[in-house]
Amino acid sequence: MATNISIKLKLIILAIVITFSFIFIVISERSAMHELQTLAKMDHHTEELNVKLLELRKDEKDFLVRKDLKYIESFKKTLNEVFEIKELLKYELTYFDLNTTSLEEYEKTLKLYGKKFIELSEIQKRIGLTPTDALYGDLRAKVHQVQDYAKKQNDTYLLSSVYDLRKQEKDFMLRYKSKYIGKFNKIIKKLLDDNRYTQMHPLLKDYQTSFLALTKLEEKKGFDHKSGILGELRATVHKTDKQLEILTKIIAKAFVEKKDAISLYSLIVTSSIAIFIIFALIVFNRQISKSLIEFEKGLNNFFAFINHETNDVKPLNDKNNDEIGNMAKMINKNIENAKINIQKDRELIDDATQVANKIKEGYLSSRISHSSNSNELNELKNVINEMLDTLSSNIENINSVLNEFAKYDYTKEVKTSNINGEVLQLCENINIVAKSINEMLKESKSIGLGLQVSANTLVTNVDNLTTNANSTAASLEETAAAIEEITSTIVKNNESVQQMSTNSQKVKTAATNGEKLANETTSAMDEINEQVRAINESIGLIDQIAFQTNILSLNAAVEAATAGEAGKGFAVVAQEVRNLASRSAEVAKEIKHLVEVATSKATDGKEISAKMIMGYSELNENIHSTINLISDISTASKEQQIGMEQINDSINQLDKQTQEIANISSNTQHISEQTNSMAIEIVNNSDEKEFIGKDSVQGKNIDLQNFSKPIETKKQTIHKQERENVKVSKRSTEIKENSSSDDEWESF
Repeated sequence: MATNISIKLKLIILAIVITFSFIFIVISERSAMHELQTLAKMDHHTEELNVKLLELRKDEKDFLVRKDLKYIESFKKTLNEVFEIKELLKYELTYFDLNTTSLEEYEKTLKLYGKKFIELSEIQKRIGLTPTDALYGDLRAKVHQVQDYAKKQNDTYLLSSVYDLRKQEKDFMLRYKSKYIGKFNKIIKKLLDDNRYTQMHPLLKDYQTSFLALTKLEEKKGFDHKSGILGELRATVHKTDKQLEILTKIIAKAFVEKKDAISLYSLIVTSSIAIFIIFALIVFNRQISKSLIEFEKGLNNFFAFINHETNDVKPLNDKNNDEIGNMAKMINKNIENAKINIQKDRELIDDATQVANKIKEGYLSSRISHSSNSNELNELKNVINEMLDTLSSNIENINSVLNEFAKYDYTKEVKTSNINGEVLQLCENINIVAKSINEMLKESKSIGLGLQVSANTLVTNVDNLTTNANSTAASLEETAAAIEEITSTIVKNNESVQQMSTNSQKVKTAATNGEKLANETTSAMDEINEQVRAINESIGLIDQIAFQTNILSLNAAVEAATAGEAGKGFAVVAQEVRNLASRSAEVAKEIKHLVEVATSKATDGKEISAKMIMGYSELNENIHSTINLISDISTASKEQQIGMEQINDSINQLDKQTQEIANISSNTQHISEQTNSMAIEIVNNSDEKEFIGKDSVQGKNIDLQNFSKPIETKKQTIHKQERENVKVSKRSTEIKENSSSDDEWESF
């Protein structure tokens, strides 16, 4: 019966059987996959529980470290998410009839963990979230009261005891050891037992009460992770880890068991279906193979004819009533027509081969001329000829544009109308290249124009910089010369002061000798007539000393006026010295008058001699004071000399640096000129080419404000320095004029 069934029906029956078999397998697999996915979700939920538990622990750690209330809210939110995941996991365990005891214990433990954390957070709130609130703030206020009181008492023992209390408090805060509480109480007790600090006892008791209240809460909270609520939290967390591990093992075991069951079921069903399909295929294959072998022999004979292996072809066996027999009958009808058509096709193919060889060599003018009875081959011939016409036209278009490119004219573009595919992409790419070249040339010309403007500006600025640097160098040279003149003047003044000191010593010696002579005058008044000449000589010496002292005070007044505000005191002293010199001159005149009448007035001469001795003593003291003042002036002059020498060295160093800046600016000017030449060359090179937008290109704008500011600042600095140089030159000239006009000082 199977031999009368067509191959199509046989294949349909076999396809239906295979289709239903695969549908059954797919349904079974989807059911199994659903169960495996559910088990995988359960495993994923356990991992989520583990992650959420880590998040809870993170929030716990963050709260303990940062004392921020936002971590409490985050803890509560995460805990609610854990309970939601737990409900899903409980439903899935129930679906597979798995034990939920571990999950229920995990829920109880987690609730306990949340309760302990809330209790811990409440204790921390009572302790204080910041150093200024709750017990923290209260303790700080109390300890500051105690410390302020101790500082006001000015008692070293009390202050050291208070600092020791703070040390024990800080040690407890850092290490959370109970021994520091005992040390704290011991120090407090010693202060409370001391009757000297009775007024301080209330403050100490308040301080102790606040500290002990804080330590009790810290102890309840836990000094470490093994005590107090912290220890309970650790134990709870470890318990949840174990429960979650047990739950994970249950889910993993169920997953393995379900996977093994599904694998065994799939193997049995798949093997049964495969055996049935193989048996059906063998039966159908035997019947179809027999018909196909005969059909194959006929086709081989026909293909041998087509391939020129034989000159004739035999008809196929068309006795069967199945599809193969029907195909053999149809093939036999077309074998004769095929003989004629194959010959024409061969002619057309030979012609196409010749045309293809020409195209391969690069010639596109050849066309296919032969025809065939096959519409497809004729259509292929027409399509190939049209393709060659279109390709030739496109290549001519492309060549025309490329020839213009070779002449540096980039304004042309390839026409893309009625073009598609890779040729269109080629034409578009050529047009894109042309646009890119146009943009590049526009950008190049724009950069060249902008660079040209910038280079011109740079040349101008560098030229200004060179001019200003040279001006600065010249100004510094003038300043150095003025400083050297000032230094020379100070050295000369210092030498003059030294000479003044030497002359003052001589004056002091002369005053001492005058005093000695006055004493001799008193003891030898009886021989006054014989000593008149000596007295006259003494009077002449006194006149000379008075004259020189007057000149000295005059020069001291000039120096004080030159010193300005700082020399006012010295001017007063100079005036007093001048007055003293005047008085000395008056005394000398009086002594001279007394000598003239000494012969008749010996007794009066003795009294006058006594007065003269007193005048000499006062003169000696004043001369001593003058010597001290001259010594001070000498020291100040030396210091001024050292300072001016240092200023002179600095000016010389600055002058050297300015010369280097001038050299650098000169080199920079040469570089800017080269840059300007390069910019001009870029613009000229761009103008030699033709491209779109060539005449509308503008130079790129460059912000030159940052280049002008330093130049302006340099100019202002130079002007300021020139003004200073003028002032120094004028002052130096004044000093020289004063020095040259002081004839009396030069004579002294």
